[in-house]
Amino acid sequence: MPIAAEECAGGVGRCFLQQCAKILPQYMNVSVVLIARSNRSLRVPTWNHVLSLETWEQDLAASNDPALSPQDIYEWFRTTENEIILVDNTSNQDIAAFYPEFLKDRVTVVTPNKKAFSSELRLWQSIVNNSYPRAPDGGFLYHEASVGAGLPIISTLKDLLETGDEVQKIEGVFSGTMSFLFNNFAPIEGKGGKWSEEVTKAKDAGYTEPDPRDDLNGVDVARKLVILARMVGLQVESTSAFPVQSLIPQELESCTSGEEFMERLPAFDGEMEKVKSEAADRGKVVRFVGSIDVARKAVEVGVQEFDKGHAIAGLKGSDNIISFHTKRYGANPLIVQGAGAGGEVTAMGVSADMIKAIKDVHGWMIVPVGSGPVQVGDDVINLFKYAQEHKFAIPAINVTSSSTVVASLEAARDKKAPLILQMSQGGAAYFAGKGVANDKQQASIAGAVAGAHYIRSVAASYDIPVVLHTDHCAKKLLPWLDGMMDADEAYYKEHGEPLFSSHMIDLSEEEVDFNIQTTAKYLKRAAPMKQWLEMEIGITGGEEDGVNNEDVDNNSLYTQPEDIYNIHKTLSAISPYFSIAAGFGNVHGVYKPGNVKLHPELLGKHQAYVKEQGGLKEDKPVFLVFHGGSGSSKSEYSTAISHGVVKVNLDTDLQYAYLTGIRDYVLKKKDYIMSQVGNPEGEDKPNKKYFDPRVWVREGEKTMSARVQEGLVDFNTAGQL
Repeated sequence: MPIAAEECAGGVGRCFLQQCAKILPQYMNVSVVLIARSNRSLRVPTWNHVLSLETWEQDLAASNDPALSPQDIYEWFRTTENEIILVDNTSNQDIAAFYPEFLKDRVTVVTPNKKAFSSELRLWQSIVNNSYPRAPDGGFLYHEASVGAGLPIISTLKDLLETGDEVQKIEGVFSGTMSFLFNNFAPIEGKGGKWSEEVTKAKDAGYTEPDPRDDLNGVDVARKLVILARMVGLQVESTSAFPVQSLIPQELESCTSGEEFMERLPAFDGEMEKVKSEAADRGKVVRFVGSIDVARKAVEVGVQEFDKGHAIAGLKGSDNIISFHTKRYGANPLIVQGAGAGGEVTAMGVSADMIKAIKDVHGWMIVPVGSGPVQVGDDVINLFKYAQEHKFAIPAINVTSSSTVVASLEAARDKKAPLILQMSQGGAAYFAGKGVANDKQQASIAGAVAGAHYIRSVAASYDIPVVLHTDHCAKKLLPWLDGMMDADEAYYKEHGEPLFSSHMIDLSEEEVDFNIQTTAKYLKRAAPMKQWLEMEIGITGGEEDGVNNEDVDNNSLYTQPEDIYNIHKTLSAISPYFSIAAGFGNVHGVYKPGNVKLHPELLGKHQAYVKEQGGLKEDKPVFLVFHGGSGSSKSEYSTAISHGVVKVNLDTDLQYAYLTGIRDYVLKKKDYIMSQVGNPEGEDKPNKKYFDPRVWVREGEKTMSARVQEGLVDFNTAGQL
């Protein structure tokens, strides 16, 4: 999901991007693609690129790209089908006027720009009418920071109105600048300073605009009142439709600069001193406030007197305070109070809106992922829980080389899906090289570790969550598992997480008690690293790394619910990080039709049995795995997934898919690969571009990737990011 950030020269924009650098890594496929200022812009060359949030300031300074008009940005957005979030940190009227067009095109708008919502009534109505939910196909709209910086003013008012409360009056201090000025000029205790001195202090502290008249004229507060008044149903045309008291002496309205204004302001201190002293004589203090009286349809902005015990009188620093008087809250108004000015808090309001936008645009379908591409520990269990809740399973792809790794990652990236990459003992040995001795599992250990480091290195480039797993480890292969867990522990000591996300122990050929107790032993070793273990109970038939169970007793292919409960009870006492591959007639490989008799409905009975026997609340307390899925029907997959399957192995189909691309290429180009030189185009024509492995291996990657995408669709994994 692309994010376009408009106008980042100021403090709010800079703070926003700094916060984005910490926030966005939590969300896969969400990145910044445009950063624009009034004098230049920086954008990605293609929609597959992202801008660096570490070097954006240097990159923007070095950019020769001109500033972009709202029309330019709109036209660029139309070159992609991606859902876009426009974050407008400007106070620009032209951009605000273009919001309706963005929203019509399903662009989500996040902004603190008050002018969009407080200028002419017609624009405000157009913005609202073209945004969701008023327009079912419109973009989402968020503007929390347009009133009160990071304070929840807009959202609180929305909640009151949407839950049926009747808002009677809204009043308070709406300006951090005015709050700072009056809290120091007319404190509850003490005399306070001279008015011009306090304005100077506020300007030096960064609380005012460069020209303080932009704050003292009261228009900033008036804009906020217009926004809230319109939200409660008052048809306020503009800030000129109600009384707004300006604190700029009439004689200084003609000053040509802010500097001239500040030089001449001390001569008028007496006017403000008189206002303060008259209030003090009545035991009160003055504050600059705004109010909306809904019943009278009255909006006012200006200086008012308050008892010293009043909440508004007792403000500190630059705090805002807004009181909502409603029918539901009666005599005790709902009060929101806190810092109402400053780049950090305003940017926080914008960032919070951006997070809401990301979730809403995805329809709340945000897959929980960790900070890095490879998921470990709680990231894995959260991902699997989410998969159960949203009824999808994650394909586990057996990879044997860098080529099969990238083919799989490409498919998941293009389908916006999480993925499991796994290596079998034979596949790991192939990663190391078939010429390496493996009598003590040394090739399989070295290949698995090398493959894991490779996957960790390249996965970040694909921007998807990856679970890094190893497949079937039979009793005779346990030294392989020992070697990998040695590498896990060494990696954990250095990085705080294991090298692999998870491993599988397959002792399904052994006695059940031996299977469970051995798995428990390895789970105890994995638990301190929060490493996941998958175990198999009940034989999965067929061919898998030289183990052929095709002719075993058919009853052995169906796991009993008592065994599932016994496993769950034993392992859950050690760690929650485990899953079970239960047999329900599934086989490895594809065999004659009729030989495979799947009963995925048995998995639902297993879940019910474990829940009942364990007295558990969850309907699906067991994370289940579907092995031997090649050749299964979509309905069988769907049934298994509905009963809590979170992982489905894909192997045989993908091996064949990889072959087909290479096979078809060889058959098509056979006359170009029979020799290094000479082909149908001429006996002296070179053939390097045809026999280069990067060409024909790539064809295998394409067809494998296409088959992985089919699996992602079949298992409902596609589009989950």
